[in-house]
Amino acid sequence: MATTTASPTPARTGARTTHRDSAATKRRILDASERVVMRDGVGHLTLEAAAGEAGLSKGGVLYHFPTRDALVAAMVTRIIEQFDDDIASYLPESGTPEAELPGAYARAYVRATLEPVTPGEERLGAALLAAAAAEPELVVPLQEAAARWQNRLMEDGLDPTLVTLIRLACDGLWLCGLFGLAAPHGELLASVSIALEQMARVPS
Repeated sequence: MATTTASPTPARTGARTTHRDSAATKRRILDASERVVMRDGVGHLTLEAAAGEAGLSKGGVLYHFPTRDALVAAMVTRIIEQFDDDIASYLPESGTPEAELPGAYARAYVRATLEPVTPGEERLGAALLAAAAAEPELVVPLQEAAARWQNRLMEDGLDPTLVTLIRLACDGLWLCGLFGLAAPHGELLASVSIALEQMARVPS
């Protein structure tokens, strides 16, 4: 007997569409907020400014981010998610010889931390960290992510002290780059990156 495939009910289709629209609007607001911060500084980031930059009403922003702190928290979370994606992009494919060597995650962490950034990213990161530091609860997502990264590194087949030194070096380089604290550039940065990767190839 021939069967027919039922098409999605209007209610379900509408729910999926609404979800996609909501996610797209959130991205639009976050993109606009980043432009405000990079152009005018984090002190000028308000819900009104984000709404104006995104071409939305303030009510449209309030629906997704009821306070400025909620907006900043979402921006910090976005940076964390982007870094997770960067790490994943450098992980070797499962089952390959490289993936079986100790330190695969640590090497990906090094590469993700020291990869070239697009113009404005450092200023954006520094501004968001400064804003988050003023409100301790906004730092919680970053603290949780750091603990997760550390735990993953500890399971990477390297000596715990060594892998912690690698993470601290990477994080220090990242922060120095954000705040302009004599961060290495060019050939020196490349040499530092190579040295850290070599450290991440030392088995426990």
